[in-house]
Amino acid sequence: MSTIPSDTTRRRLFGEIVSQLLNVPIMAGILLTFFFLRLPGYESDHISGYLWAMLFMCLVPLCSLFFYIPGKTRDREKIFHRQRRASFVLMITSYPIGALVLHLIKAPRIFRAMAVIYTLVTIGLIIINQFVHYKASGHAAGVAGPVISMVYLYGWVAAPLLILLPLVTWARVSAKGHNVWQTVVGASLSLIITISVLHGYGFLPFVGQIN
Repeated sequence: MSTIPSDTTRRRLFGEIVSQLLNVPIMAGILLTFFFLRLPGYESDHISGYLWAMLFMCLVPLCSLFFYIPGKTRDREKIFHRQRRASFVLMITSYPIGALVLHLIKAPRIFRAMAVIYTLVTIGLIIINQFVHYKASGHAAGVAGPVISMVYLYGWVAAPLLILLPLVTWARVSAKGHNVWQTVVGASLSLIITISVLHGYGFLPFVGQIN
């Protein structure tokens, strides 16, 4: 009997790999690091703000990957479901605490805004998934937020990042985690919240000023 995986199986596996490379905590960590390096001058609150933001927006949510460890469970679908649920629990717990801590220590404005964005997007996804009973894509939302933030702040110089949006859609559809419209809904939710929060925090579009 042949053990060579089918094209569908390979595509699904590759889609899952790409999904994890573009998962929410990793994208958040990359975005926060970029903003930290772009902050003008040297101030102690820059470093402390960055470290606290990384803890609550990247490292704690990233712990959901431990739930991929099979243990006694051998059903791959159950493992994926367990990991997704753990991810939402960690995010809805960690993001609001992070937002509160960053505001209390008066971290740079961009870190505070990002924490609020991630909190509101997570709440929005929970409402859509649990109460509207529509499976909006958290991966698409997690990619759209950083991409839209960069385009909003830096203009068309950041436009090449938009290619990540169809890439994450392809990955989620290939991994059979979502359909196209579910990724569109997730990305649209993130887009609306990201632009609204950045505007509310006083960031002007296409200026690139983040302090």
